[in-house]
Amino acid sequence: MNGEAEASAPDLAGSVGALSAAILGAALDVAGLAALITDAPLDPPGPIIRYANAHFEAITGYAAAELIGQSPRILQGPRSDRAELDRLRRALETERAFTGATTNYRKNGTPYNNEWIVGPILGPAGELTHWFSVQRDAGTDPRPRPAAELLRPRITSMLETLRAIATRTLVAPEDGRVFTDRLAALGRAQAAAGPEGTSLETLLHGELTAATLQGPPVTLRPGTAEPLALALHELAAGANHPAVTWRVEETPERRLHLEWRDHPAPATSGWSLIEKVLRFALGAETRLHRDAEGLLCTIELPLGG
Repeated sequence: MNGEAEASAPDLAGSVGALSAAILGAALDVAGLAALITDAPLDPPGPIIRYANAHFEAITGYAAAELIGQSPRILQGPRSDRAELDRLRRALETERAFTGATTNYRKNGTPYNNEWIVGPILGPAGELTHWFSVQRDAGTDPRPRPAAELLRPRITSMLETLRAIATRTLVAPEDGRVFTDRLAALGRAQAAAGPEGTSLETLLHGELTAATLQGPPVTLRPGTAEPLALALHELAAGANHPAVTWRVEETPERRLHLEWRDHPAPATSGWSLIEKVLRFALGAETRLHRDAEGLLCTIELPLGG
């Protein structure tokens, strides 16, 4: 299965699994897999793309802001297998799941062999709200990857685990707004990305209107900015005038050490979710401490060489 900056904020309000799917999309960058979320309707102009991870951008040559609001049909061309695409439609209508392969086309017009898995994202009552797709370039990626059919159980398990985490935050009507705000933070992180990655300072400015920031220039590689943006968004909710400092430890993996101090300490009800996200997606270590001096949060994560 195959906007501009403001259009890149994913429109996924009300979907229990959407936040966890977006988090999983960022995590799958590390595994060299592309992730996509679309609306549920299959008839043209749908399904409409609402989220694309950094690896999907790398494979297709399209920026997320160019993809969001479009249909995955933008990737089809003369050599796309019509019979396989028809099978995709039938499978989603009857089984809500699909595994297959066909020829897709990058933004520059070059073809590639696409393997992909599609599964449903369900709402609180079990209703279909979106489709979640994991894809890979099977023709030119030299790294060994499991075949799509073998990959599906692992992806399903990961998605269900993260959906369970996200569901714990959806217990009251106002949680829908919190959910949407978090997804908007993901969208801002996508919109801020440049060819080499995303500036940490730009990410902080996207979440904070009043703060003291101090640290060296840091560029976050694709796949790192989105989970970190969720953490910064959670800390910024209700913040007073935080002081944020950071440094880079020049070890072989290069580690970012970030400290966030605020007084008085704001509420951070969603922190347990964010902590799990950072550990799962980035291998980050986080600590949150409150005392008479206010709130201190430290985040340490590998930046890569």
